[in-house]
Amino acid sequence: MISYRQRTLVKQQGFTLIELMIVVAIIGVLAAIAMPSYQRYAIKSKRTDMMTELQNIGNQIESKKLAAGSYASVSTTGLTGSYPRSGSALYTVTITPNPLTSAWTVTATPVAGQQMAGDGVLSLEASGKKCRNVNNVSTCGRGDEWN
Repeated sequence: MISYRQRTLVKQQGFTLIELMIVVAIIGVLAAIAMPSYQRYAIKSKRTDMMTELQNIGNQIESKKLAAGSYASVSTTGLTGSYPRSGSALYTVTITPNPLTSAWTVTATPVAGQQMAGDGVLSLEASGKKCRNVNNVSTCGRGDEWN
């Protein structure tokens, strides 16, 4: 027979249900704080990628104009369409006017139903003016208006 003294020396092994519930609650609170921050970061990162693409498209237009001698001779084939080129399309890029003039505008419109749908329309003008239109409120300039 085991004496009382021997029973008290036996160490408890494992976790109690309360301890496990506390750990699960802490993980839940951390996840609730981290997820929205991560989602905002992912959206801003994808917007930054599209801004870079718009500037690349603008640079290509200007390069083609220098090579061709006039905007009317510039072909926009391959510059418009869905972006990014690989994976799910998040934006549709258009260039106006057609044929091009020295007052061209490159516009990236978010694809409906995708992650960027509520993030606003981005545009870049030949003059270097950048605009971001969110819910019919435009922010334009030559600085970091897209952010």
